[in-house]
Order: sequence, then structure tokens, then C-alpha cells
Amino acid sequence: MSTRHKTGIYFLTFFSIVIFISFSCPAVFSQDKWNIREQSIENLAPDFALQDLTGEEIKLSDYKGKVALINFSTTWCPHCRAITPYLKKLHLQYKDRGLIILNVDIQESRERVNSFALKYGLTYKVLLDESGEVARTYGIRGVPTLILVNKEGKIVCRQCRSVDLLVKTLLAP
Repeated sequence: MSTRHKTGIYFLTFFSIVIFISFSCPAVFSQDKWNIREQSIENLAPDFALQDLTGEEIKLSDYKGKVALINFSTTWCPHCRAITPYLKKLHLQYKDRGLIILNVDIQESRERVNSFALKYGLTYKVLLDESGEVARTYGIRGVPTLILVNKEGKIVCRQCRSVDLLVKTLLAP
């Protein structure tokens, strides 16, 4: 098989995957409901209630008075898997000082997410956004997306580069 033919096959495969993802996850990645003003830094983080892997309902508002890092992710995303050790380390380092990490898994089954959580030994809360409604509310357009919420329930940053430094600052006595 010629190199040119292989390149064409790779391109077609890549293009097919992109098309599949864009049509299979339109509710999460569509931009028509994304309201940047409501999701801006310093605004209150929209409250939500989702089930964790045990079926318990978890609300963001339950953690008011604590610093919360919300990680929107999926099990199929390579970048989501790559960030997992960092989040586990951050959780271990700051959980006793009040850091809560909520991993919001978007539009996947409980079984698949539970398998992922066991495989990667997740030590923080894993929540199921099976309908994608919470992701839409937060204007999530790609994964992973990290949103840091301060003790007052306000968004401090979206996709901030130095989460650990901000967490350390927010948790300082």
C-alpha cells in the first residue's frame, strides 16, 4: 500500500471520528446555550444536583464554605485520563484543608464510569451527568474542563493554568 493511500485512509478515519463525536454529543458541545455572562469569573457557580456512583445525590451547594474544583470529563477522552494523576495528587494534598473535587462525567453510563473510577483509583467524588444538562448549564464545550469555585460559591477560574497555586491561595488561613 502506498504512503499516499495510507495517508488518505488516516485522514478519512480521523474525519469520521470527528463527525461521529460531533453528532453523538451535540447536547454537550453545542454553543447555542452557552451564556458567557452567566459563567463569568466572580459570578456564583450554578448549583446542581447529580448522583454519585453509589446513587447518592450530591449538590454543589452542599459544599459552600469549601473550595470546590469541578472537573468535567468523559472516560473516552485521553486528556481526561492524563489529568487524573494530577487531580488525585491535588486531592490528597488539600482534602484535609477543605478542597472538594467533583468529577462530573458527561453523558455516560454508571457502569462505564464506575469501571473507569475503579481502574484509575479515583479518590474524589465522581458524579454522573447522564443527560448532559449540567455540562450545558456550565457551557462546557470540550473536556476536560476545570472550574474552580471559592468558599463563597463564586467561580474563580475556568481552565486556569495554575490550579494548585490558586487552591493553595484559597485555602490559606
